[in-house]
Amino acid sequence: MAETDQARPLSPRSNEEKALETMEGRRKIKQCVCVTAMFLLLIIIVIIILAFTVFKIKDPKITTNKILLTNLDLNIIQIPTPQVKLNMSLLIDMSIKNPNIASFKFDNSTTSVYYRGILVADAQIPSGLAKARKTLHLNVPVVIMANRLASSPDLLKDVLEGKMIMNTYSILSGIAKIWFIKKDVVVDMNCTMTINISDRAIQDINCQHKVIL
Repeated sequence: MAETDQARPLSPRSNEEKALETMEGRRKIKQCVCVTAMFLLLIIIVIIILAFTVFKIKDPKITTNKILLTNLDLNIIQIPTPQVKLNMSLLIDMSIKNPNIASFKFDNSTTSVYYRGILVADAQIPSGLAKARKTLHLNVPVVIMANRLASSPDLLKDVLEGKMIMNTYSILSGIAKIWFIKKDVVVDMNCTMTINISDRAIQDINCQHKVIL
């Protein structure tokens, strides 16, 4: 009877096969690392582009739309010496235009009124929020302090001539924030106006605003 052939054992893998497998594994790891690095680089580039375009924080614009004379009570006393008693109230119509895609939050602020260098009124602007790409309107009532007006030696002359020149100064500070990007903004505004006493109206309003970074 023919002798049965015994199964031959598998020969161990050669060193060349092991080396090839090791090289293949390293190649796949390198490919994975390269793809991950390229993906992260792409994300960083996109973030940078967005930060300088869509997410770039722009300065809010503050505008004085109009100033109304809501009250003017004038009395000139001749005896014993000519004196002027003048009660005056104003209404300042302001707007804050926010061009950003996120809200602009501002703190309590002040509007000051000067007559010939003398501070004659301080009005408070309450804190608030200008929504994204919206314009917020503010009405600021101002009551002129009569005793401060009377302290000016030029008041009688200006009243008799029928015109008074006043200046307003407003400063508004706040924060514009888009995700992780934040910017502190301070805007000040100076306005010059002429009070026409005869017409009981405000004329020649000229305003300039400046952003302080």
